[in-house]
Amino acid sequence: MNANKHESKAPCSIRVYLCLSVAVFLPVLTGCQSLGRTPAWVANPKAVYPESAYLVSVGAGDTRRAAENAAAANLSRIFEAHIESDERLLDQVHERGKHVERTTTFTADINILSAQTLYNVQHAEAWQDRNGRYHAVAYLDRGETGGIYRGKINEQTTRVEFLLGHAEQTDGLLKKYALLRAANQHAAENLRLLRQLKVIHPRAVASATPAYSTNELRKALADTAQQIRVKIRIAGDDERRMVSCLEELITRYGFVVGQPAVLEVDGRVSVTDTRQRAFGIVFVRYELALQIKDAGGSVLATLNNKGREGHVSLAEARVRSFRTLENAINTSGAQHFDHYFDSLIELP
Repeated sequence: MNANKHESKAPCSIRVYLCLSVAVFLPVLTGCQSLGRTPAWVANPKAVYPESAYLVSVGAGDTRRAAENAAAANLSRIFEAHIESDERLLDQVHERGKHVERTTTFTADINILSAQTLYNVQHAEAWQDRNGRYHAVAYLDRGETGGIYRGKINEQTTRVEFLLGHAEQTDGLLKKYALLRAANQHAAENLRLLRQLKVIHPRAVASATPAYSTNELRKALADTAQQIRVKIRIAGDDERRMVSCLEELITRYGFVVGQPAVLEVDGRVSVTDTRQRAFGIVFVRYELALQIKDAGGSVLATLNNKGREGHVSLAEARVRSFRTLENAINTSGAQHFDHYFDSLIELP
């Protein structure tokens, strides 16, 4: 006698980068209704939440929290959020004596990958259908949320103007670059907020738009970056792989390789045969040490990376080592530059 056992599990975790607040004034009663007649908002939420006053969406899930997360995710799609789903199906069959047990497990991890951070998202009511499935509402009050966005845009605008004022007064090239870089970052945040405000409350966009020119901000940053010349010296880098990687990194910041140097990158790299062999694998040891200095020789940041790599040949092991070190420069090197320039900024 054979017995088949089917078990389905669908844990679904949703990460939504939203700021949630509790609803106080709602157009309908809040709470969780169970069974009974399907509420009108399940099929047509705009019939209960008029489009002129609200942005609204509905979501479903196995729990109320899951349904609310799904509703918030659906709301974020209005703002062109990017959804990635990693789905896995595991089908296992086990023989236990005369019995066959089959287990099917399904998991789905859904990530809301977006620069969208929505403010003032509110959850109203929820309803549970006869199958035990929950349905929930997420909405934005256009007028109320528009006011919140105008306040945040004004805050970012104040920071941009503060940074620009200090950039005009400073004589230090690196400090000026840091100030303009930060100003551009806050201006980019303002653009994001304005794009969302255009969807939420279009009439408020004109009055909320800052007076500064985003294009002029970008040009000022690019012009300042071109004045920052960088000198690179890496001992032991006979194939210039580390130098090329560093040149690519600094050009992403808009800097120029040349003299007279405002920044210097000094370092050394070595990849040596360990003489260790195991199962036909050749092992090498690699080491990279870098220092980023200003024109006066003061060390601004250091980067050290060492380890071991193996491959079927010495040449391939060396290539793999250099690839590892290039990845370290692209990640840790960029982090060190960012941290240094951020450290030069003082906001009120």
